[in-house]
Amino acid sequence: MSQLPFSEAVKKIRETDPHFAPGAFDFVRRSLDQSLKKLGRGEDMKPSHVRGHELLEGFRQLALHEFGPMAITVLNEWGLQNCSQVGDIVFHLVQHGILGKSETDRPEDFQEIWTFHEAFVTPFQPSQKRVSLKKGRREVAPSPTVRRKRKSDSPSPHKKS
Repeated sequence: MSQLPFSEAVKKIRETDPHFAPGAFDFVRRSLDQSLKKLGRGEDMKPSHVRGHELLEGFRQLALHEFGPMAITVLNEWGLQNCSQVGDIVFHLVQHGILGKSETDRPEDFQEIWTFHEAFVTPFQPSQKRVSLKKGRREVAPSPTVRRKRKSDSPSPHKKS
């Protein structure tokens, strides 16, 4: 691997491919760290490997955790609109010696396992059970309510004593 610092590598990559914002590169790197940690790899300082779909799952979880319903907006602002583009960033970082790869790693490992809409919009949409349309207007089914019991020994404010 190269001794080039991460920020310098990102600058060099962006000179030839300015499509992705610097934040996208940092986020992909942090997603890799999250994936390694979740999978229990990389704790012994030995180089560890994460497959494409494992990295994408770490990416999805980190984006939802950090950005919530704004995840798709932030990612799109950085130039990321699909899983393949996450793979593009990974392979840019591999080419510049920031990340390593195995003999079997290839860009196709980052093909769409989910769309960004499925991953970052759908989790925040209302459930279909709770929303229905009646007579051209939207009605939301009421939430189940919990009835509180009144204390039997306290007088009602509406009753006269």
